[in-house]
Amino acid sequence: MREFTVAVLADVHGNYLALKACLDYARARKIEKYVFLGDYITDHAYPQRVMELLYEAAGRYDCRFVRGNREDYMISYRANGGKEADGSVWRDGSCQGALLYCYENLTDRDIDWFEGLPVYGSWQIGSAPPIAFCHGSPYKTKDQIYSVEALEKLAQLPERILLKGHNHRFFSFWHKGLRAVCAGSVGNPIYCRTRAGVVEVTPLAKVAQMLLMHYEGGRWVPEYVTVPYDWEQTIKNLELSGLTKRAPVWAAMLRHNVLTGTDPFGRVPQRAVELYRLDTGIKAAGWAGVPEEYWVMAAKEYKIELVPENLW
Repeated sequence: MREFTVAVLADVHGNYLALKACLDYARARKIEKYVFLGDYITDHAYPQRVMELLYEAAGRYDCRFVRGNREDYMISYRANGGKEADGSVWRDGSCQGALLYCYENLTDRDIDWFEGLPVYGSWQIGSAPPIAFCHGSPYKTKDQIYSVEALEKLAQLPERILLKGHNHRFFSFWHKGLRAVCAGSVGNPIYCRTRAGVVEVTPLAKVAQMLLMHYEGGRWVPEYVTVPYDWEQTIKNLELSGLTKRAPVWAAMLRHNVLTGTDPFGRVPQRAVELYRLDTGIKAAGWAGVPEEYWVMAAKEYKIELVPENLW
């Protein structure tokens, strides 16, 4: 069988300019086969532009898609009549403002499309060994692949190659004869976690990531690719879209991630929860229960800059 390449794209998170750059790169290399691994939307501005690029790719190339946990959020919110399962609604603010903005900018067609996507897929291309693909794990969109339960199930897959997203990093590991390959992140690559009190600029600042899987010599060979894109416009879009007002600290964390390649998305919200508890004695049930000023305090500890109108 002749050699060929499959482009693998994961975790766009609304960064349509990064997605466009990756698609343009693959097109320049004359790639005709694509696997998309979910988390296409939420976070960055103008999710409808991501959807346009995905629909165009689906009509132009030989593509396979799965959904991620962010698509599940949108599906569930609509299914509950514009509410969470507990009856609460998303509101503007650093916790939920970006989710609400995304939901408002998607159409029923988009969410219908998400509902039709599987959690796991398998692709047999000619006589090449079949490849499996998913977002978190083949069983749940938000699974961590290293969990004991996930690892136990991996050995049961008939395929010996698994392509995955969710972790926003390039890596590969073997488990009982199966090779799992993580495709990094198109829209929010992560080199390391953001640390309090310092600003670290890493090799993943201002770039997008994608994976190329080459079938050559009778086997699959991964190539990890970083792609430059118009990151300056991506940052400007956070303000132009209104996200810096609707989700002040979340938008600031997105900007910080683009500029540094580090990950503030777990530590800053958790620190906001802790600051709220230390100040009031109240243990918030989740991020949504934390008042905005504690988000801002946490962001300052991690040297994450907000636009001036959102400073307290």
